Parts: sequence; structure tokens; C-alpha cells
Amino acid sequence: MYAIKPYEIRENRMIVSTSSIPGLAVHFNKSVRLQFGIKSIEVIVHHSDSVESETIYLSSHVIQQLGLPLTCAYDVIVQKDKITIGPFIGILCEITNRKLAEMLPTYKSFVKGYQYIGGAILVFSMEGIQKEKRLIKGFLYHPKKNVWEPVIMPFPAVMMSIAEPSLTSASEAFHDYMTEFDSLLGGRVFNYPHFSKWEMHHMLLSEWKAHLPETAIYQDVSDIYEMLSRHGSIYIKPLYGRLGKQIYNVVEHGTEIMVKYDEKRAVFTNSTELDVFFQKSLSPNAYLIQETIPLKTYEQSVIDFRVMAAKNQHGEWEVLGIYSRYGASGQIVSNISAGGHTEIARNTLKEVWKLEDDEIQRVEKEMEQLVLQSIQTLEDQGYHLGNIGVDLGLDEACHISIIEINHQNPDPYIALMAKDRLAFYKCRFDNMMYARYLGEF
Repeated sequence: MYAIKPYEIRENRMIVSTSSIPGLAVHFNKSVRLQFGIKSIEVIVHHSDSVESETIYLSSHVIQQLGLPLTCAYDVIVQKDKITIGPFIGILCEITNRKLAEMLPTYKSFVKGYQYIGGAILVFSMEGIQKEKRLIKGFLYHPKKNVWEPVIMPFPAVMMSIAEPSLTSASEAFHDYMTEFDSLLGGRVFNYPHFSKWEMHHMLLSEWKAHLPETAIYQDVSDIYEMLSRHGSIYIKPLYGRLGKQIYNVVEHGTEIMVKYDEKRAVFTNSTELDVFFQKSLSPNAYLIQETIPLKTYEQSVIDFRVMAAKNQHGEWEVLGIYSRYGASGQIVSNISAGGHTEIARNTLKEVWKLEDDEIQRVEKEMEQLVLQSIQTLEDQGYHLGNIGVDLGLDEACHISIIEINHQNPDPYIALMAKDRLAFYKCRFDNMMYARYLGEF
């Protein structure tokens, strides 16, 4: 990697060591376009035996025009018509600047392998985007100091999103920003666009029907009765919900219907009361109704599985970990945020399912293949994904069901909770190396 140093001269010049950058010799003493992020400028390339091999000198004017920080270490790509300095990776982390500042220390996990990633790494919130000026106010990683420093920079070359705008007032603005980024950066934006649970179900249905629960969109209470009559137990979920919130489990027991939600439960014997309850609780076209997947329980805890996957430096998917999630005792969801806990999947398959080692390997392999193939189905529909968290159900006979595919911010912290630190940091590192790959570095 190269250090950029300023050169006080009026002309737009780039001065390098005679043999430091492969392929650059064809541009010596010629004018060529120099690119950083979305900005570019014409420079004349000069070479000198007195310049250190890992140093590039640029006219101060060029540095200023590109908005190029001098605190980072860069790679250089030489192409026929331009030279690119980078990578320049932006991470849209939060909706507000306040939340960004609060969470800033946690973003160090993205730069743990900086010596391999290199370039300018910018974290920012939606509030930091200055759309008209094409500038971003955020925090730039300073590798020598190992700190985040406040900056205002031009738009990056590659961008990933871990923001969670669903169910917030910022959702519409988020999509406006992301559409602009995606168009401007030529598809170098990943973890966008977002899809709802219903859109996911619809996209997977033709190929993976055997692994999906029967699902319908909620229009009115009659839809609940219809699904309940076929299955006896159903789940009602918001299309864009997360963290196990606003989920209802409805179970029919003879003349009674029990509704479990949050940490509450209600029993209805009167259909009119039930109608009023759901009319107050649900909005048409905002929820889906699913047959209950027969998940295994252990000591009153429902169990499902999270498969964590990410694209690597070659743009290829890797499954980084499979974790079992135990819901809090008596809860209808397994989410860690709702009081559950997690561990490495193989331990659960051994202790709860009582599987032998070869059976465990077979089940894990089937989970991996189902996840990777279903991701391919989604990407074939135009969704640009870089990391993913797929929730799977496993019944007593080890039949696998797809519960949900998390793509807004499939937080790899589940790996830390399962004491799998290597997988956590590998996921973050893969995110950044995939961003490098998109930037052609």
C-alpha cells in the first residue's frame, strides 16, 4: 500500500517511483484521469528515482479537489483510461448522528484487518448525507491512531448498509438516498434493496415450497380464521418487523382461541371479542399469517437456527457459522433480544436432537446448501446482498423450514454470544474485503 503526500506545485501532477506501481509506466509524462470515490481529476504522471517506492506525491490542489485524506494507506489500480486510488468504502450505519456517535466504538470491528483492507473507510448516518453537494459528514478511520475522526468527504466508491429504517419515519428517505447511491455508484451498493417477509416468501415459493410454511397476507380477521381452520396454530408477523416484536401466536383449543404475544396471553371464547382485538392490533396489508412451523422445544424453550453467511474477497458466499437459538422460557419467539440465548448448532443437535457426529454433519450440510441456494434465488431477482442471516426451523425428524431471511442488518454478534469470536470477525472482515472486490481492488 502507498502513502499519499502533498506536493506544492500549481500543475496537477502525480509523482511516483520509477517502478513502484505495476502498469503505470505507459502513463508516464502523459495526462490521465485520477479517481477517488466519485471524484476524478486530470493529472500528469511523472516518475522519479528519488521518490520512495511506497510513496505517491500529488499536487496539493489535486488532493483538495479529490477530498483525499492523507491519513490512510491506499492501493492503486491502473487501467487503460484512468488510475484509481482506494478503496474508498462507505458504511451507512444509523439513521441519526446521535446514534452514530453512540455506537462508534462498535464499528472498530469493521477495521480489525485494516492492513489487508486499506483505503478510506467512512461510517456515517442518514443525517450526515448532503445529497445536493454529494458530500457526507461522518467519521473516517485513522489507521495509525486507531480512532475514528470526524470528517466531511465526497461520496465513496463502494457502499454497504447496516442501517435499520424499517418501521421508522425515515424509511422513505432511506430508500430515496439508497436509490441515488445505487445509481451513482453503478451497482456498487450492497445490502440493498430491502424486501419484506412476504416478498421473500413469494420469491422463494416456486423453488422452495417444501421448506416454506403456508403463508398469506392479512386483509381482515376472516383470513386468520381461514388459516386457523387448516392448521390449528398460526403465527402473525409484521411484513417488515424485526427482533421478534409484534408477533402473535394464535392457537385453537376446542371452543377457545388462545393468543400469545410479547409476554402476554389472552383466551377468547367469543368471536366478536377476538375480531375487535385483531382489528385494533393489526393493519391490512402490513402483516402476514403463517402456519406454525413444528419447532422443537427444550425445557419450555422454542429452538430455531441462524445460519450466518457473507461474501468474501472473490465475491463468493461463505457460510461462517450455524447457531441454535433458544427462546426465553414460555416465549413464542427465539430472538436473543427477547431474552433467549444461543450456542453452536452442533452442540444442540447432539444434546437435544441426540444426533451422532455423521448425522450432525449431514444436517448442517443440508442447512448450508438450502441457505446458499435460496440466497441465489433472491439475487437472481436483482437483490444485491453481501451478508445474510437465515433463520431455519428444524422439526423432530430434522426437516428444515425457512423461517426468515434477514438482510437489513443481519448482525453477526450472535457469533460472539455463542463464543465464536473468529466467525464474528471473519464476517466483518469478509464484508470489507467484498467491498474491496466491488471497487476492483
